[in-house]
Amino acid sequence: MQGLVTFAAQVGLIFAILLPTFCYAAAIALFLFAAWGFWQQAQPGNPFRGKPWVPWIALFLCGAFATFDRILTKANITGGSSVTVSFATSLSSYGAPSVGRGLLGTGPFSAVVNVVQVFQGFFQSFGAMVCFVAVIAWFSVVRGRSDRSQPGCGVQFVFGIMLINVLTIAQWIAGLFQAGGTTTG
Repeated sequence: MQGLVTFAAQVGLIFAILLPTFCYAAAIALFLFAAWGFWQQAQPGNPFRGKPWVPWIALFLCGAFATFDRILTKANITGGSSVTVSFATSLSSYGAPSVGRGLLGTGPFSAVVNVVQVFQGFFQSFGAMVCFVAVIAWFSVVRGRSDRSQPGCGVQFVFGIMLINVLTIAQWIAGLFQAGGTTTG
C-alpha cells in the first residue's frame, strides 16, 4: 500500500507543479489571443463577426488564469470550506504520508476517512487541474469550437472544487452512512 500512496503523491506533486505553468501559459496565450481579436475586429475579414464578445472573454480569462489560485480559494470559501490554494507554496518539502497498520482504524467510517487523508494531496491537485480544464473547455464552447454545454463545464468545475475538498466531503458522506446504520425504526 505504501508504494501506491507514494506513487499517488508523486503524481499529485507533478499536477501541483504543472498547474501553475499551465495557468500562466494560458494567461499569456489568452492575452495574445485577445489582442489579436481586438485587432481583427477592425479588419474586413473579421472572424468574430456575430461574436464580438470573444476577445473580451479571452481578456477576462487571462486575468482569471493569472490569479487562478485565488479564484480556487474563493470558490472553496463559497462552498463553505477553509482550504486555501496557493501556487507560491514550496512543494520541494512535500513527501508521501506513511501508511501504518492503523490505516483501517476502528470501523468503516474511520477507514474511509483515513484512506482519503492518505490520498488527499493527489485529490487536491487533481481537482485543481479539473477546474483548469473546465475553464479551458468553457472558453472553447464560447468560441464555438466545442459541442459541450456551458452548464456541463460548470458541473465539471464544481466537481473539481469537490475534489479539492475531498476530506470534508468524505467525512460528510461517511457520516451519512454511519448515521444511517445506527437508526432504529
